[in-house]
Amino acid sequence: MIIANWKANGDFESNKVWCSRFIARMSSIGAKSTGIAPSHLHFNHIKSYLKDHDIEIGFQDIDIEGGARTGSISPSMAIDSDCSFCLIGHSERREIFNEDNYIISKKYQMLAKSHIKPVLCIGESLTEFQAGKTEQKLQTQIHECIKGNVSSENLIIAYEPIWAIGTGNTPKPKDVNTIHEFIKDVVQSASENNLRPQVLYGGSVNKSNAADFFVEKNIDGALVGGASLDADMFSDIIEIYSRHIEK
Repeated sequence: MIIANWKANGDFESNKVWCSRFIARMSSIGAKSTGIAPSHLHFNHIKSYLKDHDIEIGFQDIDIEGGARTGSISPSMAIDSDCSFCLIGHSERREIFNEDNYIISKKYQMLAKSHIKPVLCIGESLTEFQAGKTEQKLQTQIHECIKGNVSSENLIIAYEPIWAIGTGNTPKPKDVNTIHEFIKDVVQSASENNLRPQVLYGGSVNKSNAADFFVEKNIDGALVGGASLDADMFSDIIEIYSRHIEK
């Protein structure tokens, strides 16, 4: 799966232009296994433009409950909006909003109960990477975020090394493949239902390096940030992914 994370970008006019260009590009090959996570404000706007196309529209985050939580988006609101998937645990949520694994685990359980596909983001810092603690960090995040009695058959993991996000610094695809295999093994051991999830790579993915990642056995797609804001560049990544899937 290829997921676009637009973060706090977009406006009604530029979104319209983006969707028109994207539809034109995708009309020849289709856009199956593609998701877009716009801002909450633009969710229904994007959904209306892409309603006739096989594209999943999701949220960038969700709260653990509704009620007296000013500014929050509750699970019931996500269900009402026909939200297909939801990102949780993104490094920016962890760093800027101080979300820890306990909070993220609550969000994971709420999404699983609501039958919304969780996309759990995990990743290590540059310091942890340089200290050789990548696997230790990822294992802790997985165990603490999917613990409990709820497992989701639709769980997707997005591995995003923090030091690679938006920096242009990317690890070697073969190294990422090894990490993805490790992640799958950890989830399979930790889940109630022997789940072996899709694992996407995120961290400065673009049309120039996408093919190098997608040829690897354990890299099941990408979570694309900045490059997804350009409809043509995002379309290029999807086309590269589609060619790989067809092989």
